[in-house]
Amino acid sequence: MTMARQSILEETRRILALAWPVMLTSLNWTILSVTDIVVVGLTGTDQVAAFGASRALTFITIVAGLAWLSGVLVFTARADGAGELRRTGATLREGLVLAGLLGLAGALGFGLYAAPLLAMIGVAPALVDPAAAVVRVMALAYPAQMISIAASFFLEGISRPRRVTVVNLATLPINALLAWALADGHLGAPALGAVGAAAATAIASLLGAAGMLAVAWTTRDAQAREIRVMTLSAWRAAVPGAVRLARFGAVPAIASGLELAGFSILIALSTDLGPVTAHAFQIVFSLHNVTFGAAVGLASAAGVRVGNAIGEGQPARVRFRALIAAGLAAGVTGLLALGILLVRGPIVGAFPAAAGVHAAALAMLPVWVPFILFDGVQLVFVYALRSLGDQIVAGANSILAFFVVTGGLGWMFVTHGVGPLGLVYASGLGMVAATILHGARFLWVSAAARPRNSAPDPSH
Repeated sequence: MTMARQSILEETRRILALAWPVMLTSLNWTILSVTDIVVVGLTGTDQVAAFGASRALTFITIVAGLAWLSGVLVFTARADGAGELRRTGATLREGLVLAGLLGLAGALGFGLYAAPLLAMIGVAPALVDPAAAVVRVMALAYPAQMISIAASFFLEGISRPRRVTVVNLATLPINALLAWALADGHLGAPALGAVGAAAATAIASLLGAAGMLAVAWTTRDAQAREIRVMTLSAWRAAVPGAVRLARFGAVPAIASGLELAGFSILIALSTDLGPVTAHAFQIVFSLHNVTFGAAVGLASAAGVRVGNAIGEGQPARVRFRALIAAGLAAGVTGLLALGILLVRGPIVGAFPAAAGVHAAALAMLPVWVPFILFDGVQLVFVYALRSLGDQIVAGANSILAFFVVTGGLGWMFVTHGVGPLGLVYASGLGMVAATILHGARFLWVSAAARPRNSAPDPSH
């Protein structure tokens, strides 16, 4: 075996070892989402439409929060690669401070202004009030969700993603049981429909955050990393670092929010095409989240390995590591796409739905499936660019691809009578645009083999 081939195999194994637990974690989030759709589907198409419309807001802010906290992963991985263990624990505290502030802001904002925000983004008037009720319940979980994200990014950054997976998988049956009980009125609980499913997710999120903090606290070498340092002076010292993390993540957060806004425009447009189309699009969107979860795992691994390379003082390894992750993402998402295409009938049929919904979803899927591969590859490049400190240009490219291309084409296709398939074409073409833009930018930046743009280490 040549040295080059051995190096590729070793890096591939390292990336997969980091990626598969994150894939399971992302799959857990997807299963939570699909469970809610399935359970709410048992209560009626109108409830699914309300639940789907609520996501036009909640998905944006959750994804924006993920991106705003991305500095925790980047700087933890860099510090870990450099062997600065105490710095990793300090980054965790800084991330928790930022997470708490973001969570409180989200809870207050959506708690007070859910209805006007839904109306502003174009949700059908008849769905604004029921969707707002769902959003207000989900808002209660925002602080816990942000704290859980910060802790999970820390654990991924120190190459301990399995602990994240354990916590998230443990919350899955809790959410499923609570959603079944609260949405459809089982076990003596009131039948709350979409609001009940949201309440189940909120409760599961609170438990998940507690579990995530516990596994971070008990991780191996916690003492060396100073994870358990809870003094007032340590938390005061974390505030400036939290501000710097917020500055690092601001552009990715805006970009991710606008990226999801493009998809939220599609969700809102689907409600204008009627409840059958809205429900069908929710099924397709849920399946998209399954494939996207696999891509998130490989993207996270790419971000960690690129960050490690910077911390190790080996920036020349950046392109090598990221391109292996991109190839793996293409292969994994391509296989998932083929599987969905071959058994799309039974998959769609597993979602409870009113007459006509399954047929509408089955018409969308064959058009959408070929685009899955692009979505996985572009995400790997995004994470690699963030770890290189090029998050500003990466953010601008994401806005162009998903807000301008996806949102703009969706509006144009639907208003010009393309119908439900217009939603799929708009989504897929945005993924292609993102792959081209992020891929070209990564090749340009990695050629110089050095960090770019506004990525100061919070320790300085």
